[in-house]
Amino acid sequence: MEYAFKTLSVAKFGGSLLDVEGKGIPKIIKRVQELKKKDDLGPIAVFSAPMGCTDALIRIGESYAQSTPQPADGVFDIYVNLAKTHVKGKLQKQALDAIADYKAQTLTALDSINKRFSGNIKAKILTLGGELTMATLMHYILKSQGLDATSLLLENWPIVTDDNFEDATPNYNQSQKRSHTLIEPLEEGKIVCLGGFLGVTADGLETILGRGGSDLTAVFASCLLRNIYSTETLLYKDVPVQSADPKVVRGQKTTHVKALTYNEAHKASMMGMKIVQSPAIAMARRHGQPLLVVPIDCPSDFSVIQAETQGGEVVKCLTGKAGCAILSMNDEKSHSLEDSLRIWERRNDFLDLGAETLETGERVRDFLFLDSDFLQKSEERLKGFDENLKIEYGLGVVTLIGDRMKDSPGVASLAIGAISGINIKRGIFAPHTSQIIIVVEDKNVNATVAAIHLKKQEMNRTK
Repeated sequence: MEYAFKTLSVAKFGGSLLDVEGKGIPKIIKRVQELKKKDDLGPIAVFSAPMGCTDALIRIGESYAQSTPQPADGVFDIYVNLAKTHVKGKLQKQALDAIADYKAQTLTALDSINKRFSGNIKAKILTLGGELTMATLMHYILKSQGLDATSLLLENWPIVTDDNFEDATPNYNQSQKRSHTLIEPLEEGKIVCLGGFLGVTADGLETILGRGGSDLTAVFASCLLRNIYSTETLLYKDVPVQSADPKVVRGQKTTHVKALTYNEAHKASMMGMKIVQSPAIAMARRHGQPLLVVPIDCPSDFSVIQAETQGGEVVKCLTGKAGCAILSMNDEKSHSLEDSLRIWERRNDFLDLGAETLETGERVRDFLFLDSDFLQKSEERLKGFDENLKIEYGLGVVTLIGDRMKDSPGVASLAIGAISGINIKRGIFAPHTSQIIIVVEDKNVNATVAAIHLKKQEMNRTK
């Protein structure tokens, strides 16, 4: 218990801040310096791969699987250029040597691909060429600024997961046995640079924590150490959380969302705002760990995500998401499909819209899918469950988010009244779930968000 009262920040810096030209790096250095000064220990700084690198590595991996290999030089050239710009003196050579080593390991892994780019080999390539290289490079960048920083080697990785290589779940008890690999450098006064997105199985095979998994890395590290230190989780973003996307509601004044419950943050992220990765929110909720979403240019405009509702707003924010679709199929056959998607494929990016009986007597069930690309790629396979299923593409969703809507009648009618000239394909009026969802055509998503956002003040007087 000797560590009990020491404060520690776990700060995640995402790909939007790690542009390939390194414009965000001076800002990251400044924030790390502030956290170092504020806390007793650390911080732990979690890094994503630079923007676009993960997608590039996926394309390269798929090219190897198709026996038409593309070079990986473009990805590693980014790290080399960043090292030459931001690392000084002898440290620069060490950084360049480390980058070359990760490149060699990545190329070896690429050469081992045999027809399929998936599973452990995919996890290995994405993290070797992405987060691990970036975290190692950032440790040298921070050292060049006079900060005592270190990065962790793969064999000392503290996040132990299950064997679901491409969407792994951290195992708390197994990971606790390795928490010393974080505690020891922290107690030595070091800043720990940790690659996001990466886990390992109990026997040391690389896994990845799902798309956006660097959020989960930061949250899990905080939860792992919260019984030892007083941990704070900061997720740095390029912009603050707003009542709507300013680019969508041009000419309107957006408001800063100061607080969200775990439930509100989950709903908003799922429906298009991408505030925090959903498994990261679930992990934080399970351990009662508050999250701070912090705009890097103005840290005072942070948003806190926690269990309790704060503020009196009925509608916290509106979000729009294009690229959705509705799948309709025989109700009896739909249960097998739903089980397959939720249990075996672990997909939660669709909503059950319920079933109805047609005039023909057939009972049909509808699902709203938030990723129409998945349906297009899987349509023939899905017809194995019901060869007569139908899919309506070209849809989008607009969602009103707020826990207090359940006690505030009239919000849905105000929203509908605001968009009288827009064709509503489906309305899911379930304020008890903290969301009202309006399905419209793709082309009308932004106009719908803008029109409803104009009524937000009036909605917040319905309580």
